[in-house]
Amino acid sequence: MIRDYLVLLSWLCAVQGKIGYFWHITDIHYDPRYSTQANANACWNTRNGVNSGRKTPGEFGDYACDSPWALVESAASAMTSNRGEGIKFVLWTGDALTRTTGMNVELRLQCLRNLTDLLSRTFKEQFVFPALGHDDIGVNFSQLAEIWQHWLPQEALDTFKTAGYYTIEQRSEKYRIIFLNTNLWLNTADSRMLHRSSGSMIDNAHDPFEQWSWFQKTLETARRKKETVYIVGHTPPGIDDRESGAAVLSERHNTKYLQVIRLYSDIIRGQFFGHWHTDTFRVVYSDTGLPVSWIMMAPSISPSTPGGPNNPGLRLYKFETTTGQVLDYTQYYLNLPDANSIGTANWLPEYSLLEYYELQEITAIALHDLADRFTQFNDYAFVRYYAANTVSLPREVEQIWGCGGPLNGVCALHHYCTVTRLNPESYRECYSSYAFALSSTGPSTPRLYFSLLVLLVCAELLRNR
Repeated sequence: MIRDYLVLLSWLCAVQGKIGYFWHITDIHYDPRYSTQANANACWNTRNGVNSGRKTPGEFGDYACDSPWALVESAASAMTSNRGEGIKFVLWTGDALTRTTGMNVELRLQCLRNLTDLLSRTFKEQFVFPALGHDDIGVNFSQLAEIWQHWLPQEALDTFKTAGYYTIEQRSEKYRIIFLNTNLWLNTADSRMLHRSSGSMIDNAHDPFEQWSWFQKTLETARRKKETVYIVGHTPPGIDDRESGAAVLSERHNTKYLQVIRLYSDIIRGQFFGHWHTDTFRVVYSDTGLPVSWIMMAPSISPSTPGGPNNPGLRLYKFETTTGQVLDYTQYYLNLPDANSIGTANWLPEYSLLEYYELQEITAIALHDLADRFTQFNDYAFVRYYAANTVSLPREVEQIWGCGGPLNGVCALHHYCTVTRLNPESYRECYSSYAFALSSTGPSTPRLYFSLLVLLVCAELLRNR
């Protein structure tokens, strides 16, 4: 009896030992010149002086400004207090620096050193793995490699110094993480501008800095070694869910990326990106229309974005370390007006993915079904998604910036198409065909038309309860 108990206990410990966690932080956009004095804060004066309703910006930030140091420090503290143990690594997916102009190279380097030092003190026993964002420009690869060399092994530094991409192989656990430099795949004009400012040139439009060749070779190596893979980058494929129809990756590279994901979907356990600043996801489909992979986009720490504001967010993933299978995540957020009002940053859990959307697992099929629920008349999935999308932004702020909210059928349609159509042409076809149906009164109106109409009524009733 005792022996059986010990065997069971040993088995339970082994299972528990397979569970790990990792943080995903993105789009910090640290602004060293942020000031709580309105007359000294250029960002607040030029972008928010009328709409804020306050005479001075808050200590922890403003919906029209990039992140002050107080906000960044509070995020680091929140990650320590909410999960200090069991963290295997941290994904940091770029855009560390403010988007405002006028920062010279030395100031940019100093800001990156300050952020790196903060994260190093926060995660003394873990590695932080950075990916380059399009606003991390003006500093060349070698300078960045010097700042981050204590986190990256030599093999990773070798490719990072040359082109800004690298891979981390977790040999004992049989999974690897591939970090892409998505700046190389931006629309041509943007890509050339970024790399001119970084002191590097792109001489091969089809395979800039040979990232495609390296990417596929790395995936082939993983398949041969029977490893599973995470793919990490800053700018994801697909369409912006906040600015209708906007795409950032060039059409050629966007298409090729989706082709590669389809080809290696059997070993890919997750894709993690930032850039949009919103809480959203994407589903990748096979050539025959079957869901084969998924992409998660974490919301930003910065409360500001050209497409509209959001509350600051942090994301904690739970995963099985031996297989790389993502089991769940907890989204944390900061209610920015409350933090500024009381002078304390109380980061709180916003939701758990499985519980929030009533999912049993995180798979491409499960997320496809969730997106399909956006169109169902008897399901509140889109109402929940829309609230999470801006990280529980206060309603009075969302009404100014939003696309109409969950009570707007066109808004629901736009989000449905961005989640399920990951290239500009297919997005336009999805949006235009159903938008026509929404405006049609003919007898052949498809199911989505009826579903969205009833969704509007249900959401209105839910809001007024």
